[in-house]
Amino acid sequence: APRVSSDHGFIAGDIELDPGIQWWTHPNMPPPVLQNRRDVIYETEDSTTTRRGGRQAITRNIYVLYMDYSQTVIAAHFEARDPSEASLEQHHEPPPPRLRQDQLEDAHTRFGIRIADGANSKKDTVVGDGSPNALILELMASLPDALRPVGSRAYGALVYANLANASVQQFDEIRSGDIVTFRNTKFQGHHGPLKPKYSSEIGKPDHVAIVFDWDGTKKKVRAWEQGRESKKVKLESFKLGDMKSGEVKVWRVMARQWVGWE
Repeated sequence: APRVSSDHGFIAGDIELDPGIQWWTHPNMPPPVLQNRRDVIYETEDSTTTRRGGRQAITRNIYVLYMDYSQTVIAAHFEARDPSEASLEQHHEPPPPRLRQDQLEDAHTRFGIRIADGANSKKDTVVGDGSPNALILELMASLPDALRPVGSRAYGALVYANLANASVQQFDEIRSGDIVTFRNTKFQGHHGPLKPKYSSEIGKPDHVAIVFDWDGTKKKVRAWEQGRESKKVKLESFKLGDMKSGEVKVWRVMARQWVGWE
């Protein structure tokens, strides 16, 4: 699991660049320590300059984004005709500052409405491999300007965070098209005043769905999901007031520019 640096309070920090491996000689390849990690996303970008004598110098930048939206930027400088000799450097950037409510509303208008419409159209179908995350990825594939999820636990700007109903934070109204994640949650309560008790565990360890609507009075969110009780996309209801343990977060899908990606 990623450790948060005690020096600056975010995940991004110095990593082993392994110059002996010469990973930069392969396009789109990060240093070995980042390969096959599912809790980061990265992109590469090359720029070329021509020096005296026609020599081509390449700078390969690798932008690594962590679950808290801090990032590490790695630069490899080398000559095209002899890439084995490279100068490597890295620096780190903190997560973006917390958004104002009007900025969160703008993101909903730009992406959330389209995600909600897309989710509605998937009712009673199996999306991708039928997993919960496949539904999210499928709907975001049609939004090239949207920042894709970081692993299975971070989907944009945080709108709502509830830790076992002991600690609740909310930065905007929960809106249709938001992404709701469940991590090791247990719910217990009554479906209605005359109904029997129910108990359910959701997200062992992680589950994700797309918000359909939110009733702030009842603390109830309805969301499109697949891959839990049904392989097909279904509308399910979750009473957050009944959560006894675990963590529920609601995320607002953001533009790539939010983290400085073009």
